[in-house]
Amino acid sequence: MTVQRLDIPASQWRQADITAVRNVLTNVGDDPARVLAWRGSVVLSFADVPDGYPYLNPAIAAFLQKLYSEVPHVLYFLNPDRASGALDSFYASIGALSETEHGVWVMWSDDVAAAFYQALAAAAEFAIHRGDDWVAVVEGYEYDEIQTRNSEIRAILTARGVIPA
Repeated sequence: MTVQRLDIPASQWRQADITAVRNVLTNVGDDPARVLAWRGSVVLSFADVPDGYPYLNPAIAAFLQKLYSEVPHVLYFLNPDRASGALDSFYASIGALSETEHGVWVMWSDDVAAAFYQALAAAAEFAIHRGDDWVAVVEGYEYDEIQTRNSEIRAILTARGVIPA
């Protein structure tokens, strides 16, 4: 897999201007020859971020909230490796990140879990409509075999009528 780095200038993230990123993902998503190759390959890179963890920056969080709102299947494209920031980008988009003296934490709750499952289901549904393997998309975001999310995502996809019961 070739990593697709999307550089986001400060002039865009400070204004929550997702136009360039949305256009790239839309163009790739509409191209059957490219979409499968881009699954799990995108890394977002924010330019000129002040010191500190970028996903705690309110302007970056606002950018991400808008991105996830307008491109709900963005997790399909993002590299799910923990170091890539895909999950933190999602958690930042819903305001679930918090910083303490011990580091940055996800403030997990039932609402956060439900939002995450919906975002992951959107990525899975996008995969299905593109002829890709939705299970592989979901499994990309599983870091522990004990914490599988397949049953939750399958239930959402079934309820949406995307896959049969």
